[in-house]
Amino acid sequence: MKNLSFKKCLVLTLLVVTLLAVTGCGVKMWPAPQKSEDTFTFTSVTGRRTGECLKIVVKVDGAFKNVDNLSLQFQADGSGPGEGCPTCPFFPAIRKQFIPGSEGIQSDGSTFVFSECGLDPEKSYRYRVVGRNVYEALGIVISDVYIVTP
Repeated sequence: MKNLSFKKCLVLTLLVVTLLAVTGCGVKMWPAPQKSEDTFTFTSVTGRRTGECLKIVVKVDGAFKNVDNLSLQFQADGSGPGEGCPTCPFFPAIRKQFIPGSEGIQSDGSTFVFSECGLDPEKSYRYRVVGRNVYEALGIVISDVYIVTP
Protein backbone atom coordinates (compact mmCIF):
# COMPACT_ATOMS: atom_id res chain seq x y z
CA MET A 1 0.00 0.00 0.00
CA LYS A 2 2.85 2.33 0.85
CA ASN A 3 4.48 1.55 -2.48
CA LEU A 4 1.38 2.53 -4.45
CA SER A 5 1.03 5.92 -2.78
CA PHE A 6 4.72 6.63 -3.42
CA LYS A 7 4.22 5.91 -7.13
CA LYS A 8 1.14 8.16 -7.20
CA CYS A 9 3.07 10.97 -5.54
CA LEU A 10 5.96 10.53 -7.95
CA VAL A 11 3.71 10.56 -11.03
CA LEU A 12 1.77 13.52 -9.68
CA THR A 13 5.00 15.43 -8.97
CA LEU A 14 6.35 14.68 -12.48
CA LEU A 15 3.04 15.77 -13.99
CA VAL A 16 3.11 19.08 -12.08
CA VAL A 17 6.76 19.75 -13.03
CA THR A 18 6.02 18.97 -16.69
CA LEU A 19 2.97 21.22 -16.65
CA LEU A 20 4.95 24.10 -15.15
CA ALA A 21 7.79 23.61 -17.64
CA VAL A 22 5.44 23.60 -20.63
CA THR A 23 3.61 26.75 -19.56
CA GLY A 24 6.95 28.52 -19.15
CA CYS A 25 7.90 27.92 -22.79
CA GLY A 26 7.41 30.51 -25.47
CA VAL A 27 8.82 33.82 -26.52
CA LYS A 28 8.83 36.45 -23.82
CA MET A 29 9.74 39.98 -24.80
CA TRP A 30 9.23 43.45 -23.45
CA PRO A 31 6.39 45.35 -25.05
CA ALA A 32 7.60 47.16 -28.15
CA PRO A 33 5.99 49.98 -30.12
CA GLN A 34 4.11 48.99 -33.23
CA LYS A 35 5.56 51.02 -36.06
CA SER A 36 2.29 51.28 -37.96
CA GLU A 37 0.30 52.42 -34.92
CA ASP A 38 2.83 54.57 -33.07
CA THR A 39 4.51 56.67 -35.76
CA PHE A 40 3.64 60.12 -37.01
CA THR A 41 4.56 62.23 -40.02
CA PHE A 42 4.34 65.91 -40.85
CA THR A 43 1.40 66.71 -43.12
CA SER A 44 2.48 70.31 -43.44
CA VAL A 45 4.97 72.74 -41.93
CA THR A 46 4.35 76.43 -42.54
CA GLY A 47 6.25 79.43 -41.25
CA ARG A 48 5.37 83.11 -41.33
CA ARG A 49 7.47 86.11 -40.39
CA THR A 50 5.96 88.94 -38.39
CA GLY A 51 8.71 91.43 -37.61
CA GLU A 52 11.26 89.78 -35.35
CA CYS A 53 9.21 86.59 -34.90
CA LEU A 54 8.84 83.40 -36.86
CA LYS A 55 5.53 81.60 -36.26
CA ILE A 56 5.51 77.90 -37.15
CA VAL A 57 2.41 75.74 -37.66
CA VAL A 58 3.03 71.98 -37.84
CA LYS A 59 0.24 69.59 -38.80
CA VAL A 60 0.88 65.99 -37.82
CA ASP A 61 -0.63 62.85 -39.31
CA GLY A 62 -0.70 59.57 -37.40
CA ALA A 63 -0.04 59.12 -33.69
CA PHE A 64 0.22 62.82 -32.81
CA LYS A 65 -0.04 61.98 -29.09
CA ASN A 66 3.37 60.33 -29.41
CA VAL A 67 5.12 63.62 -30.24
CA ASP A 68 7.70 63.95 -27.46
CA ASN A 69 9.14 67.25 -28.67
CA LEU A 70 9.49 69.43 -31.73
CA SER A 71 12.80 71.10 -32.47
CA LEU A 72 12.96 74.25 -34.58
CA GLN A 73 16.30 74.44 -36.35
CA PHE A 74 17.10 77.64 -38.20
CA GLN A 75 19.89 79.66 -39.75
CA ALA A 76 20.10 83.24 -40.97
CA ASP A 77 21.22 83.92 -44.52
CA GLY A 78 24.11 86.35 -44.59
CA SER A 79 27.87 86.64 -44.28
CA GLY A 80 28.20 86.77 -40.47
CA PRO A 81 29.29 83.98 -38.12
CA GLY A 82 26.80 81.10 -38.02
CA GLU A 83 25.05 82.40 -41.12
CA GLY A 84 24.76 80.69 -44.48
CA CYS A 85 23.76 81.50 -48.00
CA PRO A 86 20.58 80.40 -49.81
CA THR A 87 22.54 77.99 -52.03
CA CYS A 88 24.82 76.63 -49.28
CA PRO A 89 24.01 73.37 -47.49
CA PHE A 90 21.68 73.88 -44.56
CA PHE A 91 23.57 73.81 -41.28
CA PRO A 92 21.25 74.94 -38.48
CA ALA A 93 23.17 77.26 -36.18
CA ILE A 94 20.28 77.66 -33.74
CA ARG A 95 18.06 74.94 -32.31
CA LYS A 96 15.10 75.51 -30.04
CA GLN A 97 13.13 72.68 -28.48
CA PHE A 98 9.38 72.80 -27.85
CA ILE A 99 7.66 70.20 -25.69
CA PRO A 100 3.90 69.76 -26.19
CA GLY A 101 1.99 70.88 -23.11
CA SER A 102 4.70 73.29 -21.98
CA GLU A 103 4.93 77.04 -22.27
CA GLY A 104 5.61 78.40 -25.74
CA ILE A 105 3.73 75.79 -27.75
CA GLN A 106 0.02 75.38 -28.33
CA SER A 107 -1.64 72.28 -29.68
CA ASP A 108 -5.09 71.66 -31.02
CA GLY A 109 -5.21 67.94 -31.57
CA SER A 110 -2.76 67.17 -34.32
CA THR A 111 -1.77 70.81 -34.99
CA PHE A 112 1.13 72.41 -33.10
CA VAL A 113 1.87 76.15 -33.13
CA PHE A 114 5.00 77.80 -31.72
CA SER A 115 7.04 80.96 -32.29
CA GLU A 116 10.64 82.06 -32.11
CA CYS A 117 11.30 85.76 -31.63
CA GLY A 118 14.42 87.91 -31.58
CA LEU A 119 15.25 87.39 -35.24
CA ASP A 120 16.95 90.06 -37.32
CA PRO A 121 14.07 91.72 -39.20
CA GLU A 122 16.36 92.49 -42.16
CA LYS A 123 17.52 88.90 -42.85
CA SER A 124 16.02 85.84 -44.46
CA TYR A 125 16.01 82.61 -42.48
CA ARG A 126 16.05 78.96 -43.46
CA TYR A 127 14.41 76.53 -41.05
CA ARG A 128 13.19 73.00 -40.56
CA VAL A 129 11.31 71.13 -37.86
CA VAL A 130 12.44 67.85 -36.31
CA GLY A 131 9.95 65.73 -34.35
CA ARG A 132 10.95 63.13 -31.82
CA ASN A 133 8.69 60.22 -30.92
CA VAL A 134 8.13 59.17 -27.30
CA TYR A 135 9.34 55.76 -28.48
CA GLU A 136 13.00 56.44 -29.24
CA ALA A 137 13.28 53.27 -31.31
CA LEU A 138 10.97 54.77 -33.93
CA GLY A 139 13.43 57.55 -34.69
CA ILE A 140 12.79 61.14 -35.72
CA VAL A 141 10.73 62.92 -38.37
CA ILE A 142 12.47 65.72 -40.30
CA SER A 143 10.71 68.31 -42.43
CA ASP A 144 12.01 69.89 -45.59
CA VAL A 145 14.06 73.09 -45.34
CA TYR A 146 11.98 76.23 -45.83
CA ILE A 147 12.92 79.87 -46.37
CA VAL A 148 11.16 82.87 -44.86
CA THR A 149 11.97 86.40 -45.98
CA PRO A 150 11.47 89.64 -44.08
